[in-house]
Amino acid sequence: MAWGPAIRTLTVVAAILLAGAVFGALDVVGIAYLGAACAVAFVQTQTYRAVLTALVFQAVGAVVGLGIAALTPDTPVALVLTATVVAGVSGAIGSLSPAAPGFGMMLSIGLAFGQFGQSPVPWWAQCSWYLAGTVAVGAVWLWPWLFDSGAGSKEAAAVFDAAADLCEAIGGPDMAVARARLAAAWATAQAGRRNIRAELAGFAAAALFAEGTEVPAAAVAALRRAAEDARSGDVRTTEFVELPATTPGLSALADAFSDAPKRFPGSANLPFADRAAAASRSLRSREVLDASVRLGVSMGVATAVSSALHGAAHSFWLPLTVAVIMRPEYASIFVRTVNRVAGTVVGAVCAAAILLVAPAGVGVAIGAACALAVGVLLAPKLYALSVIGVTAAALLASSIGTVDVVLPLVRLFDTSLGALIAIVIGYALWPSARRMSDAGRLRRAADAADAYLSAAVGGSRPALQLPRDDAYRSAHLARQSAERASAEPPPVNRVALEQLPYTIRLEQLIDEITRLVATVDAGGDVGAEAQRIGEQIEEIRGH
Repeated sequence: MAWGPAIRTLTVVAAILLAGAVFGALDVVGIAYLGAACAVAFVQTQTYRAVLTALVFQAVGAVVGLGIAALTPDTPVALVLTATVVAGVSGAIGSLSPAAPGFGMMLSIGLAFGQFGQSPVPWWAQCSWYLAGTVAVGAVWLWPWLFDSGAGSKEAAAVFDAAADLCEAIGGPDMAVARARLAAAWATAQAGRRNIRAELAGFAAAALFAEGTEVPAAAVAALRRAAEDARSGDVRTTEFVELPATTPGLSALADAFSDAPKRFPGSANLPFADRAAAASRSLRSREVLDASVRLGVSMGVATAVSSALHGAAHSFWLPLTVAVIMRPEYASIFVRTVNRVAGTVVGAVCAAAILLVAPAGVGVAIGAACALAVGVLLAPKLYALSVIGVTAAALLASSIGTVDVVLPLVRLFDTSLGALIAIVIGYALWPSARRMSDAGRLRRAADAADAYLSAAVGGSRPALQLPRDDAYRSAHLARQSAERASAEPPPVNRVALEQLPYTIRLEQLIDEITRLVATVDAGGDVGAEAQRIGEQIEEIRGH
């Protein structure tokens, strides 16, 4: 169980509650609680940089949503139209980056809170206090970063260790599993500070995997020492280790321990024009447009039903339920959706039970704090348990400073109705819900592999980094997506299982391209092999 994060969560919410009690401002405590609860939902990541990015994205999304709500006329037509458009934008944004779903989800939740939260606090003050709750979470979660001079070193060490494991496994029955672990370690390291030496060692191990030749024990030992040095923050002892260079792969590994990393740029950030073009292509894809329309329709219906049922006493619970269950997350899988539905409904039951005992005030705040801390504590056990805590705290936030005029059991009905809307409209009746939502990832990964092959044969080595990183990242995401979709109900799982062998083969071809790079560096001719790999990539693209 996550005792450390749970204690940090209690520290944050206790500080917020104490400040509100001292200054007699429970209205703003509720909004700060909402900010803290939503922020906690996005900090369960592996690097400080990723946590900071997630916090910023979700906070900006919430503030923008609150601002849009303040500008929306308080008429049913305007509320429904605004919710539909904003949710459509949320669904599209969820495809752009790992942090984008946080922005998209909080954009919809911020709008719903602004429309239905019944807070007497002005919208600009709501934004300020929401940010205060987020900053409090960030301060507690990120303060060790100030004293961590080796930020990112654990991720680099994991890459070195995974590369060593792969080198040891070559020729054995577990080498495919070791190769997948290396891909996962590399993907995690991308979220932290770049370590070019670890990346080059990982790519060299991939080339050795493609060669299929036995790796000397000295090379494996050097990778193990590099992992220990990365963990301790000391890279000097392994900087100039001499390794045998009898094959192109071993030559590439020797380069990783020489001064070769100095020839590579320290950042793989794409130019702004390239990033904008990639984002534009993603937003125009059929999968993203479908996700956008599905979320927009569902949130529009939820807003219309909420307005029709309660009139002036609007319900925040109903649209929040739909937003949480249909989180705008590209390739959200069935199992996580089931967890969200169960967690959201149980969280609403907990919130309703607390409101029956304490309709408003400090009692609600304490109940919300306990629910959030328990959700964080039990999150490693089951995703639904985390959703229970976050949902209960978010729902209770609107009742800390103001007594809800609607009975708790009616609010529980709102949540059940929201879950029904999400399930029926968003999944049961939506045609594409029975298709693999991101089947296009394999095609995009094949395009990235093609670009890497062209750069490997004819490009300069410093210019090789961007297409190489893109190829490995795209192939890893394609395989990960197919693996996750295999847990979906039929017919999606059948499509995913048909696609999975092609994603695995594409990863192998990218490793072979890396081997070609090492061969070209060693002065070899790769014309025939490059043509063969290109033909196989084209065959995969056809599937």
